[in-house]
Amino acid sequence: MTSGATAATRPKTLVISPWTPYPLVFGGAIRVYYLIKMLASFSDVTLVAFQSWVDPGEAREHLESICSRVVLVEGKPAQSAPLRVRATLSRRSFQRHAHFTPVMQQQIDEVSSSTEFDTIVVTLSQMGFYALPRGNALRVLDMHNIEHELLMRRASVERKRMKRAGLWLEARKFTREELDLCRAFDLVLTPSDREREILATITGLPPIETIPNTIDPERIQFLPAPASSNVLLFVGATQVDANRDGLIWFVSEVLPIIEQRVPDVVVQIVGGIPPPEVQRLGDRPNVVVTGYVPEIATYMANAAIFVVPLRSGGGTRLKILESLAYGVPTVSTTVGAEGLNLIDGEQLLVGDTPGVFAASVVRLLQDRELGDRLRQSGRAAVESGFSWQSMGDRLAVAIDGVRTLATKPAPGGPHVDRP
Repeated sequence: MTSGATAATRPKTLVISPWTPYPLVFGGAIRVYYLIKMLASFSDVTLVAFQSWVDPGEAREHLESICSRVVLVEGKPAQSAPLRVRATLSRRSFQRHAHFTPVMQQQIDEVSSSTEFDTIVVTLSQMGFYALPRGNALRVLDMHNIEHELLMRRASVERKRMKRAGLWLEARKFTREELDLCRAFDLVLTPSDREREILATITGLPPIETIPNTIDPERIQFLPAPASSNVLLFVGATQVDANRDGLIWFVSEVLPIIEQRVPDVVVQIVGGIPPPEVQRLGDRPNVVVTGYVPEIATYMANAAIFVVPLRSGGGTRLKILESLAYGVPTVSTTVGAEGLNLIDGEQLLVGDTPGVFAASVVRLLQDRELGDRLRQSGRAAVESGFSWQSMGDRLAVAIDGVRTLATKPAPGGPHVDRP
């Protein structure tokens, strides 16, 4: 399996995604997009994805320049309160109810009936509930996180008792389901060695390979440091629970400490569809909430520091890779920087308590030399270890290695019943 294969001999790969992976406006889309770029470097890719945009024309046109075929499916279940209640009363997880639709299953069946695929890549554990075609195609599950661990972490920081109990129940349900889904695949991909090592202790799982989150440093300009700025920038999907919790913690507990030393500091919260709790943060002096923006380069150019105040979540943070690539000094919690193998004090600063996080921000605002060192070393770390170009060969080798070891046809589908 090489990038030099002719069109007639190039393998065929089916990618199944929970969202349209373009434009690159949130971490999940970025991971799927560059995974597709890697796969397209040595195979012909067919993408079947839920449609994420009201007007998907630009996304489809761009994705068709990479993929041989793009199928966008409408009708992903809305994560409504009635659906959550239904899932709470069910033995099945909410994750299953929120991702499985007969329409998506029908599209997977139709695409598979017209093309014999060599490899089927399912991105995100929750998409593993779909039945895959029988045959000899290699089945690959791309895990963005260990999702049941993410649920447990969300429960551990949730303040509302009923919601905390619901998250614990959901985590218990999905732990069993997620591990069963993993066992139905021939190869599992994780975003960091930490997740790989955790899964390696569980019996009955297939081979596991680390394919880090990647970006394209060549398309990100290394920006000069702003001449004078006290802007702290957060970019991310603000509707995601981990981001919402981290932002509330930062504004309520960390920012007041920073303001004692830097009264004119400004926090910009950019991206996503801000829920009411995040929107209300913008009512506070020195805090601006923008919601979705079409591009982030302008915000990066004006930022003195990029902040990642996460207390829960999983996987690895593409937002950190982008801030380092742009050359914006970054302060994160340990959870926020988890799995990236970055060194505190060399590529970024790390703080887990309000006092330490605030002190790190103030230190960077007052020490331009430290900021310049972090800028240079952070960009170098991204270029050497997190470019999609450097990971493409690694992915091809992993797929070929498992295919070589395979001695029997893949099973007929994940070992779970359809809803």
